[in-house]
Amino acid sequence: MTNIDPNLRRLVIIDVDGLRRDVFRAALEAGHLPNVERIVGGREGRAACRVDALSTAPSITFTAQASIFTGQHPGQHGIAGNESFDRLGRISSGRPRHFGFDVGYTLAVDDAVRVFSDGLASQLLSSETPTLYEIVSANGMTSAVAYNMYARGADAWLPPDIIEIARFTKGPGRLGLEAGQYDGRMLDCLIAHLDTGTRPDVLTAYFMGLDHHSHVNGPASQPAYLRDVIDPQLGRLLDALEARGMLAGALFVLVSDHGQIEVAPDDRHSIRLGFPFDRELGHLFAALGLDVHDVPGEDPACDAVMGLNGGLAHVYLQHRAARWADPPRYAEDVLPAAEAFRQMNEGGKYEESLQGSLDLILIRDAEREGWQAEYRAYLGDGRTQPLGDYLTAHPELDYADPVNRIRLAASALTGDLILVANGREGFYFGGPTTGVHGGLLLAESEAVLTFARPSGSPDQIARLREMVAGVVSDRCASEGDRQPSVADMVPAALALLELSE
Repeated sequence: MTNIDPNLRRLVIIDVDGLRRDVFRAALEAGHLPNVERIVGGREGRAACRVDALSTAPSITFTAQASIFTGQHPGQHGIAGNESFDRLGRISSGRPRHFGFDVGYTLAVDDAVRVFSDGLASQLLSSETPTLYEIVSANGMTSAVAYNMYARGADAWLPPDIIEIARFTKGPGRLGLEAGQYDGRMLDCLIAHLDTGTRPDVLTAYFMGLDHHSHVNGPASQPAYLRDVIDPQLGRLLDALEARGMLAGALFVLVSDHGQIEVAPDDRHSIRLGFPFDRELGHLFAALGLDVHDVPGEDPACDAVMGLNGGLAHVYLQHRAARWADPPRYAEDVLPAAEAFRQMNEGGKYEESLQGSLDLILIRDAEREGWQAEYRAYLGDGRTQPLGDYLTAHPELDYADPVNRIRLAASALTGDLILVANGREGFYFGGPTTGVHGGLLLAESEAVLTFARPSGSPDQIARLREMVAGVVSDRCASEGDRQPSVADMVPAALALLELSE
């Protein structure tokens, strides 16, 4: 490891799932986060550089976390959502396969377990996209990852116990595990690892409890959880690092993968594909003569698959006269489905309760333009419009850099249609809940991304800010003048550590 700044020796990543940027900054400025202040240099952030980063599309955990730890967008790293469909069978010997990483998802009951039992999410990551841990290993550095789903290339992966995950996700009660307890166990595990004498150069602590707590109680519950649970836990981590001589010379990154919005926790607003009950979307596919994947293990022997990701859903359509690996026919397969969704949304056809539930129906012509074809807004009767032009005509949608985020997500793993729920009116894809993300609205898209050097001199902090700003600005300009992204974390950190990719 060569570094013209020899005082910078370690990277510590504090990853808080679901933390809204506005919540974080307001709590810091109010003086509610004394241990965060130890990292960033007081309420004013004297030792820090903050980036106004956005999440991925969808703004959902497995997609955004993949971007955080690879430095790439979904179109490159291949994780299209918590739920997605691999029509090419990249890790299943060519057999198309549905993935449901969410715990308890009935159509892929084993996937959520395998995420932590054998690294299923890391396996689905593109083999051509190195992780942060693979990059630092190639540069002679060691790493340890606590509780995160992505640890490919790390020297030590400390995943949660499967029983622990089950207790955490099944909610309160004698057998349940509260969110704060879960985060505390993550930190216990990490500190126990340090107690063995190991001194990793890169250390990731993944706090998943806030997101779960916010889903159940709504995003208004985030400030209290951040103040009463996360910040004291950070104090424990800082004390543990300091006691072992690992705090001096550390570069910290505080990052979140997405935000969250409040929605209505009822059947009216939750858009589902249940079988045999709550078939809602199932009626539309049945009317089109399509067998949609709604029974466990049915894929790939079906005509359509959906990936429900909170504020956004992928719709995968099979070429009815060929294989899943072939792009569907635009006129015969894609347009009829798009028209059906439009009629459902505008007039309640097929499912009256879903009238007004969608903001956008996006389609692409992969048949002629390939898997990374441009997604366009569907207007009806076969007509489309460039997404940017459509959004200019509909300023009420007020999305966060939607054109670039959708463009950078496109791949064979994204849907032939992308549906964006009407989150402003409380609609979302999935079972009833109170807090949701996944869509393109500002509050669910804004993420935390702060770089800090607690022991840095004024000159070192100035250099940190200059380098971060330069790396992020150059990347944004080279990728279509997009806005900053959580995918900028790895390139900026590598530049600060002066490591080659």
